[in-house]
Amino acid sequence: MSSHTGSMPPSASFAAAGTPQLISRPPVTDDELAIRCTLDTAVRSSTGVFIYLAFWVTITLFAGVAEQLPWFTGLNAAALGLLAVARMVLKQLLPVLMTTHRRQAEWLFNNLMRANALYWGCLTGFCLYWPPLAPISVIMLVSTVGFCAGGNTMLAIHPALRYSYPLLMVVPVVVAEALNPSQYNVMLMLLQGIFAVYLVKSSRMVYDDYWAARHAQRLSDERARELEVASLTDGLTQLPNRLYFDRQYEYEWARQCRHGGHVAVLILDLDHFKRINDTHGHPVGDICLQRVAAALRDSVMRSCDFVARYGGEEFVVLLPETDQAGAADVAQRLLDSLRRIQLECNGMAIPLTGSIGYAAMVPTAGWNPKALIHQADKALYSAKAKGRDRACSPDA
Repeated sequence: MSSHTGSMPPSASFAAAGTPQLISRPPVTDDELAIRCTLDTAVRSSTGVFIYLAFWVTITLFAGVAEQLPWFTGLNAAALGLLAVARMVLKQLLPVLMTTHRRQAEWLFNNLMRANALYWGCLTGFCLYWPPLAPISVIMLVSTVGFCAGGNTMLAIHPALRYSYPLLMVVPVVVAEALNPSQYNVMLMLLQGIFAVYLVKSSRMVYDDYWAARHAQRLSDERARELEVASLTDGLTQLPNRLYFDRQYEYEWARQCRHGGHVAVLILDLDHFKRINDTHGHPVGDICLQRVAAALRDSVMRSCDFVARYGGEEFVVLLPETDQAGAADVAQRLLDSLRRIQLECNGMAIPLTGSIGYAAMVPTAGWNPKALIHQADKALYSAKAKGRDRACSPDA
């Protein structure tokens, strides 16, 4: 038989059981946003994985370079192909790697992208510098400008790649032009400087739009979560309210129908609470309810136990995987915690006691979940009839 103890069985953990405590989507953390950005960047950049290889093969074939320098053409085609394959494989593995080895995965992704940019930039710069490749130097330069613009659009959302990717592609080209400072090359360097300013400004716009949307979504999720919590929380005691309890109870009943564990329910009613309100006023009554709520919350020993305000001066406790004996132990502990509450008004002590009805059963599919609540409620009336300040079960 199950019993209620200080240690929580793994199956009783709401987290492990997939609790439906809150329906709204939890707001993402900064780390989760960073992971999402890397994954989004990988998806965006995957559209151009093989474009460098395709451009190189097409340019060298139609310009006759492949025929004149087959070893050079083939070697660079193989290198570009390896980079493309590595990027494609990493893109497939990245979602898993970002959860298991995030730092290493980010480092590998970022540097693979940078290696691709640097390799193409060096290849273009070499075409500009080495006379045998002069026939393809212009088209390579035009291609590099296009790749910088495209990379700027795809990678501008990523803080580590938005500037480094185009920079690594352009710097080798500028170096090659500076080694041969003709009037034509000086003009190209000036144009590339102007183009770099354009890339920085456009990159900023893409970056700002992406992150503004992400932060707006997080803010929306936070507001939705706050509203849901407010709708499920009793404003006075800050305990879950009746609606929240009903949802949690329905979930726990269905869970134990599958797993065959006990469910226990305790209903607590403060003794003579109306007399406290009539004698000392409703503000004092509200303080009583707040103190009782805090005492009940502190008295349950497991994170899976669920304390809620049931209505008025009634409170309810849901105990997963707890049998009748375990429920009796908890009920006695709750009564003791009420008796220890010290409350005064105008120098007059206000004693606080409560009556508790408790019941436990193993839920079975087809049974009415309200049956357990009805048994605990019936037991509560027995506790009141026997003089209050006590706990009773349906069998009492």
